[in-house]
Amino acid sequence: MTLSYHPPVARLLTLGREPATRRTWPDYGNLGLTQKHVPELIRMATDPALFEADEWSAASWAPVHAWRALGQLEAAAAAAPLFALLERAADDPLVYEELPTVLGMIGPPSLPTATLWLFDEERDERLRFIAVRTLAEVAHEYPERRDEAVAVLVQQLGDWPHQSPALNAVLIAYLAELGEVAAAPLMEAAFAAGAVDVAVSGDWEDVQIDLGLLEERLTPPTPGSYFDPDADHAPRPARQPSPNAAASAKARRKAEKRSRKRNRKRK
Repeated sequence: MTLSYHPPVARLLTLGREPATRRTWPDYGNLGLTQKHVPELIRMATDPALFEADEWSAASWAPVHAWRALGQLEAAAAAAPLFALLERAADDPLVYEELPTVLGMIGPPSLPTATLWLFDEERDERLRFIAVRTLAEVAHEYPERRDEAVAVLVQQLGDWPHQSPALNAVLIAYLAELGEVAAAPLMEAAFAAGAVDVAVSGDWEDVQIDLGLLEERLTPPTPGSYFDPDADHAPRPARQPSPNAAASAKARRKAEKRSRKRNRKRK
């Protein structure tokens, strides 16, 4: 396994477990990784033998380091193989959680496939959640492409009567995070029809606060909603990604910050 890779890519086989939040990822450029290493990094990121390696071995973490490096390199050539990896390995928690971030770092080359996945009603809904998050990540990373990515999300939300409350909720959560006030009438209509899973997005008042349309809640939180302090939002088993898993680290940090702000107001 080790002999099939060459320095400096081979060094990723020895790094082992690293922190999971993007801001604590190593700077892989410090290892000497450059654009010329992209093909070998793609091979490592998608290597079936590494995915089957003992989970306690350093080598089992090599694909994770490889795809993070590809994100930092903004490697356009990696978009298609990483989407293919998502399609066959979405049950892997790290694949599910990290690849949308990486694809967002890669940026515009990720937009066409993410759009096709989101619009494909026959596709596994978890992959459509991933598409939503990827589009939102590109919008954050590449402001010049924000309008394009947001337009896709708004177009899909327009089909709210014919899709699941979970998908509606994920779309609304990310559009609210992106501050897309123009989509507020669509969001309100979906909430009014009971077509939004409030355990994912919070309720309409929560979303209005995100959008800056309300300063604070006017009523108590909806029971069971994402921001209900009495609701049980314990993580599900790692091998069973839920709609909540589609919320990016950014969205979770924002939610926690907002929750703390509300708690201060109640005191």
